[in-house]
Amino acid sequence: MNSEVQYRYLFGPVPSRRLGLSLGVDLNPAKVCTENCVFCQVGRTTALTLERNEWVPTADVLAEFDRWAAAGHQADVVTLSGSGEPTMHARFGDVLRHVKAAGRFKTAILSNGTLMFLPEVRRDAAEADVVKVTLSAWDEESFRKIHRPAEGATFARLLEGERALRAEFRGQLWVEVMLLPGYNDAPEQVRAIAELAKSLRPDAVHLNTTTRPALAGVEVPRLPEAWLRTVAPWFAPAAEIPVFAGRAKTPEATTDAEWLDLLARHPIALDALATACGADVPALERRLAPLVAAGQLAVEEHHGVRMVRVAGA
Repeated sequence: MNSEVQYRYLFGPVPSRRLGLSLGVDLNPAKVCTENCVFCQVGRTTALTLERNEWVPTADVLAEFDRWAAAGHQADVVTLSGSGEPTMHARFGDVLRHVKAAGRFKTAILSNGTLMFLPEVRRDAAEADVVKVTLSAWDEESFRKIHRPAEGATFARLLEGERALRAEFRGQLWVEVMLLPGYNDAPEQVRAIAELAKSLRPDAVHLNTTTRPALAGVEVPRLPEAWLRTVAPWFAPAAEIPVFAGRAKTPEATTDAEWLDLLARHPIALDALATACGADVPALERRLAPLVAAGQLAVEEHHGVRMVRVAGA
């Protein structure tokens, strides 16, 4: 099968734990971001900055989306995410408006929240149906330890921006809390985060721990699901523990190029991917075996969970 990458800025659709079947739009080169989080699945940030720029050509992104949509592909939502913080792209609002004009898709942004203190970022973010922001710290020290942000990014600014977004945004505001052993999982720490999250008046809180290999140079184990379920009621609304949803194409109907596009930015648990594809794990592994043998994909165990990702990512 042809393994040539079809899209440079689109990936998926991905079976998402929050959004169903999500077409990803990547507006950042790898790896340009405002943070260098210890738990990042993409890898170390090589350009750590708060600079907003047209990091990738907007016209090319829109052309790819139009080509994808014209081919009759389907997704539950089109999501700005990928190799870095999407609000760093100076024209991310134009991308959202273009997708909405197609009239077929809901839109979402997965943001770390660091640039929401800027009015122009909040204005463009408000074009989305769903904005997900991150809140995994409770003070400046914990923020710096977990997220390792660019100079100029502070916890006070993060909270200021996320609270301002809530005051202005009429769509769905989701808060993601990433709990990590030894960083922010002690009861008093989780309660402190929960109190701050409550001040954002979110429509939903999603409680996560590491589910994919962290590639930022720090080994971060995952927390037991039992602990996540214990602390979930401490949030308001009670935190959800997302599970994979959405239906992807069958393994045989997915081309080599599509597998590589998907897994380059989004390592996935084999069992979750098999469920999304409507297949069993052995059938999925048989389909991926030629790409593994060619050294293009790797299957590895991550804290007891077998994951598949692009080799060398």
